[in-house]
Amino acid sequence: MASRGVTFVELLLVLLILAIMTSLAVPLVHDLGSWPLRTAAHEMVNAIQEARLTAITHGLTCTIVFYDLSGRYRQDLPQGTLWTDLPSEVSMIANLPRVNDRPTLYFRYTGAPNQGGYVRLQDSAGRRLYIIITPVTGRVRIDSSPP
Repeated sequence: MASRGVTFVELLLVLLILAIMTSLAVPLVHDLGSWPLRTAAHEMVNAIQEARLTAITHGLTCTIVFYDLSGRYRQDLPQGTLWTDLPSEVSMIANLPRVNDRPTLYFRYTGAPNQGGYVRLQDSAGRRLYIIITPVTGRVRIDSSPP
């Protein structure tokens, strides 16, 4: 007996499986769009923590200067100056004390920052992450809501 093709039930079953797979994949693909923003936030947190730990370890003041308009920041450490550029689709606004008209964060030899504040990162889709620096302790964290 020869087969004449697929039945309607088999076709519906295949369509149901495809619909389930699509509904699972869409949120994963949507989250990939925030990858540059999250990466930039984690890199900035690492740079801030490195400056703090270096200040404690070497007993010196370490500085991070933020250049809002150019989308970059500079770490001034005993080993030298390190520049970091944000991804092109990520912008920042730093709410930190200004030194020489630039938002500047520095850590004393105790690990305490000059003042608390935050840096807001925003991607081209309007998603925002905040890097929050706690005064006195120097704790650094990432949050999706402003402080």
